[in-house]
Amino acid sequence: MLNCYIYPVARYACESWTLNDDLIRRINSFEQWCYRRMLKIKWTDRVSNDEVLHRIKEKELCLYNSIKKQKLAFAGHVLRGSSGKELLAVLEGKLNSRISQGRPRRMWLDDIKSWTKMDTYEKIKMLARDRKKWRALTIACQPSDTEDDNR
Repeated sequence: MLNCYIYPVARYACESWTLNDDLIRRINSFEQWCYRRMLKIKWTDRVSNDEVLHRIKEKELCLYNSIKKQKLAFAGHVLRGSSGKELLAVLEGKLNSRISQGRPRRMWLDDIKSWTKMDTYEKIKMLARDRKKWRALTIACQPSDTEDDNR
C-alpha cells in the first residue's frame, strides 16, 4: 500500500530537491511514522524504531534510497542533454546574474557529487554520457544505510 499510494506522492518532484541533513531526517521520520500507523502503534507505546522495522519485516528505511535513485536517474538524463540545452545551461550556471555574498549554499549538483564520489562536474558529465555506466553507478550508489554527506 505504501509503495503504491503514499510514496509516489511523497516523492513528487524529488528530482529537484537539494537534500540536506534536516530533509533526510524528515524523510526517514515520515517513513517510520507510516510504518507505525500501519501497525497501529501509539506514540505512547515504547517501541523502538528497530522493533518497528522488525515487525514490518524491513531491514532498513527505503524511501530515502528511492529518492536518491530517482534523482540520480534524472541527473543522468539532464547531463546527457536529453532534456534540452536550457536545463543544462541552468545546471551549469551560465546565466546572467549577480554573485551573492556569503557562504555558498548547498547546490543540487552537490548531492550528485557526494553520491558518485566524483569531485568535478566534468567527470560526472563524461560518465553520464554512457547510459550503461550511469545506470550501473545509480544502482551501486544505493547504500544499505544513510551515509554522512558533507552538508
